[in-house]
Amino acid sequence: MTTLKITIADIGADGYYNGPVDVTDYDGNIRIDAGTGWCRFRSSVKAAGYIESVGSIYAAGDINSGDFIASGGDIVSVGGIHSGDFIDSGDHIISGGYIKSGGYIDSGDFIDSGDYIDSVGYIKSGGYIFSRGYIKSGGDIDSVGFINSGSDIASGGFLKSGGYIDSGGDIDSDGYIKSRGYIKSAGLVTCKKLRSGEVASGELVETGAGQTK
Repeated sequence: MTTLKITIADIGADGYYNGPVDVTDYDGNIRIDAGTGWCRFRSSVKAAGYIESVGSIYAAGDINSGDFIASGGDIVSVGGIHSGDFIDSGDHIISGGYIKSGGYIDSGDFIDSGDYIDSVGYIKSGGYIFSRGYIKSGGDIDSVGFINSGSDIASGGFLKSGGYIDSGGDIDSDGYIKSRGYIKSAGLVTCKKLRSGEVASGELVETGAGQTK
């Protein structure tokens, strides 16, 4: 598979990519080595292989990769972010649409999604995790800050928050649920063990269904 190498020579004075190759549907890998600053795209970015950047990535549309997406800085998309494998960011991940990964999602800072967050592997954030839709992980969900979802939160492992946990739907964990703040759900809370900073183990602050399992 061919690899498109984007360097500082392909970045205009305004910080946007102005190279000759169309990146809206590239049949290969995209490697960005334009320094630790931003590489901005005026369109969607799509690669059949991986997308990797030393610095931060911004797309005015979607960011779509058949393999992994990795950035030494931020990953920011006006549209959705979709990766066939993991998504790894040295700083925050912001999406105007969904965030979907065929592997794990790991962010050095917060994760903010305009739609759902769906990961085959774990989800780990150095800040908060905020989703206007559901949050679903095949592994653990681990956040230094709060976890807030407009719909269900489902974890294939444990669910851990350095702040509160607030769900617009159910909260379901195959492991324990641990929060330094309150735990609030509009539906059921299902887990093996519940620990909240405001209540004793095995108790709840608030659930819409009024029960836990």
